[in-house]
Amino acid sequence: MTTWTNVDDLVATLHNRWRSGRFLREYAEGLQWTPIELPVKSPSTDELLDRFDEAVLWAERFRRDSRTKAGVARFAVEYRTIGGRSLGSNSVPARIRIESFDQLCTLLGTTTEVRSLDQIIDQTSGTVPELAPWVRAHPLKAIGNGDIWSDLLGVVAWVRGTSTERLYLRQIDVEGVDTKFVDGHRKVLDELLTAVLPEGRIDTHYTAGDFARRYRFRAKPEYTRFRVLGSEPALPEALTEFTLRTEELASLELTSRFLFVVENEITYLAFPRVPDALVVFGSGFGLASLRPFPWLVGKEIVYWGDIDTHGFDILNRLRSRFDTVRSMLMDEATLLAHQGQWVTEPSPTNRPLPNLTEAEEALYGDLVEDRFGSTIRLEQERVRPSLLERELEPLLA
Repeated sequence: MTTWTNVDDLVATLHNRWRSGRFLREYAEGLQWTPIELPVKSPSTDELLDRFDEAVLWAERFRRDSRTKAGVARFAVEYRTIGGRSLGSNSVPARIRIESFDQLCTLLGTTTEVRSLDQIIDQTSGTVPELAPWVRAHPLKAIGNGDIWSDLLGVVAWVRGTSTERLYLRQIDVEGVDTKFVDGHRKVLDELLTAVLPEGRIDTHYTAGDFARRYRFRAKPEYTRFRVLGSEPALPEALTEFTLRTEELASLELTSRFLFVVENEITYLAFPRVPDALVVFGSGFGLASLRPFPWLVGKEIVYWGDIDTHGFDILNRLRSRFDTVRSMLMDEATLLAHQGQWVTEPSPTNRPLPNLTEAEEALYGDLVEDRFGSTIRLEQERVRPSLLERELEPLLA
């Protein structure tokens, strides 16, 4: 098999360099062209003697491919002379040279990309001129989004010129653009908006994954779902269950002493009535966003979650905000009493949890180290109701 460099090898090398974006960046920035030279591995004297006809066809390909059918130069070929007594002197390709950017585009067939970039730069300069430097620095990204570039510019221009604090993301008023468009292209929109907005318009605590908060749109409200297990003077007596905006819940003066937080909906709905207590559905409450509301001060917060590594992780995070949090039915005795109900935890964690008690930390360590079995998990809804009733007996009395 021949190891001689052929034209296809050289074109592939140049395509790889093109995909780095370097040539387009230099073109967009108006930098002076530096000719490209690529070496060609050609036949040795012995190979020329043994495979002369093959070598002639190989060299002819360089001559033929150096120009288009219309005679436009694609590259120049530089030759070196080899030979011997039996063959005489023979010229073989030693390197190729790309003399201009246009030549390179002709060789690679990328002229259409260049024209597309020219159009994008012109359009950007006329709509959001502050973005032109970004386009020149990221030409391949710009071309890759060429079909939607007008819409992207429309969103950037609208956000730049609008006070977003009182608006939801859905209220972006650009023809042909909706929330799905923003969600589907938030990564590139994040780059574009970061390039043009002043520092104060971007909340760097959030990433592009939370686009609305990052660009200071009005966030979708959080809701808290909870049941009154005893009596609560601040709420209508005839009602026992509520779903309130979390920010509005903060303004109430709830007097119940105990707050139970559970993860499973049926467990939440079936939770026994306990005097002077509320129960919160954790999934609706969003444990990570549980805030120190004024009425939570002095409350006894009881968390009951799955016995698995993530259950203890949630407990750890909850306790980092409220030092009155205690766990319930998240102990080794409860785990061992339900061996027939164990399932597998899909993606356990093993990170340090500094806010666990000694007993909780020991059980968490046993789960991490698979002491009872591989990635075991006892889900909250599998715990026998009688154990919950026994746990609550002191409060019911």
